[in-house]
Amino acid sequence: MTLILALETSADVCAVALVGDGEVLGTREVAMSRGHAELLVPMVQELAETVGVALTALDLIGVTRGPGSFTGVRTGIAAARGFAIASGAPAIGVSSLEAVARCVVSRAPEPCPVLCVMDTRRADFFAQTFDHAGAAIGAPEVMKADDLFLLIGSMQPVLAGNAVSRLLQSYDGDPDLLRRDPGAGNPDPVDVAAIARTIFERQGVAPDTLSPLYLRAPEAKLPANGGRLKR
Repeated sequence: MTLILALETSADVCAVALVGDGEVLGTREVAMSRGHAELLVPMVQELAETVGVALTALDLIGVTRGPGSFTGVRTGIAAARGFAIASGAPAIGVSSLEAVARCVVSRAPEPCPVLCVMDTRRADFFAQTFDHAGAAIGAPEVMKADDLFLLIGSMQPVLAGNAVSRLLQSYDGDPDLLRRDPGAGNPDPVDVAAIARTIFERQGVAPDTLSPLYLRAPEAKLPANGGRLKR
């Protein structure tokens, strides 16, 4: 059995899944915007014990690498590296935007482009467009609402992601252009597992597999004059 552990901490959830040979063995999810570091590892351990698998038997680990919460992304990647060391399994980073798009594509009644919009916790949005098969059309970006409305008008995509409701609060365009997936908000760890497996089968573990996808520089910076660290 190919045993995959998937972790999602990039959005306002802490979620994990164990998947064996394509079958979902179990999942856990807790809504939270902070505190992933304290909950993630115990959640994985509890799930593994419940479904009766050993974490040392993992064959692959998938983890969302962003964009999303700066601290959440760091927590998930650090945990993935730890489980990789303990099990000897490779770890693969997955775009949170791609995971949301996969969820939409897998259940869409008809082929359609997808616009994924994720929360930055600021006035703007993390966004990326995908085709009807879930392949990226453009690169992930930080975008303003007005620019996203132009995309909606030109592409008429299905909207998905945890920031869609916030985006549409200021939308004054044609409501007939709006198509929204009702369920795809945060990345699902089951989709993360599937994407990680596909990436590994296609290219193996690339050098930057676990590089965080932040899309902007961290806010916390050392003072220019060195602050208290100045000698």
